Amino acid sequence: MYCLFEYAGKDNYCLQINPASYINPDHLKYFRFIGRFIAMALFHGKFIDTGFSQPFYKRILNKPVGIKDLESVDPEFYNSLIWVKENNIEECGLEMYFSVDKEILGEIKSHDLKPNGSNVLVTEENKEEYIR
Repeated sequence: MYCLFEYAGKDNYCLQINPASYINPDHLKYFRFIGRFIAMALFHGKFIDTGFSQPFYKRILNKPVGIKDLESVDPEFYNSLIWVKENNIEECGLEMYFSVDKEILGEIKSHDLKPNGSNVLVTEENKEEYIR
């Protein structure tokens, strides 16, 4: 109800941070509270009957998030990245750039994955960087 979390996938009822959470003016205060709540529960060995996505837990624990972690969140996206990794994208004629388009609250927003990424073409030489 506060636009803080969303389900991680279509068939996945684990929670992840909602990219549109910024529309709630107090979202950072709520996240701080939720973080403290989770920390207290963990400290006291209590079970919280809410599941977060594996990448969410890894970020809390300051562990690196890898491509395999995406499989549980968005299998279609994971399979797309594996396809890019295992195939020659230059032979397929794909024009991919270091930017992504996301729909947030009905509006499509472009986000560069690195500085000036919307002008950097993904090639066989830099596709590992793109996947990371």
